[in-house]
Amino acid sequence: MESGIVRAYFTNQEGQEYNKQFFVAPSSIGAYTSLLMGSPNLIPQQALTDCIIWTAEYAAITRRYDDFPDLERLARKMAEHYFLEKERKELEIVLLNATERYQLFQAEFPKIEQYIPQYHVASYLGITPIQLSRIRRQSAKK
Repeated sequence: MESGIVRAYFTNQEGQEYNKQFFVAPSSIGAYTSLLMGSPNLIPQQALTDCIIWTAEYAAITRRYDDFPDLERLARKMAEHYFLEKERKELEIVLLNATERYQLFQAEFPKIEQYIPQYHVASYLGITPIQLSRIRRQSAKK
């Protein structure tokens, strides 16, 4: 993605959405598992702003690995990044309180709140929009 913001999300049986990840340009977007498995993406994605997105066929890229070892190294580095990001988020949701998660969110995604609705941020943090408003109010007092 050259420009824009995209969210990846789940919808439960009651129709409630939960944001799994935000992609802020420049970034690669999509479900890494579906890429590796060659299967359809089961995690819906939605552009939250206007975006410029480039596409490439995974098989066409991997065919180039032997000719361009740096390309294969880049792919490995990206896989490592996604693995570390996933593990970090799993730990945060269990070990940190909502205020601490919000502070990390602000550090990871500076200025994103200017462009997306509050309920998307709350969903990503695993809290309600009302809880997020309280956290913001408390932070503003400090």
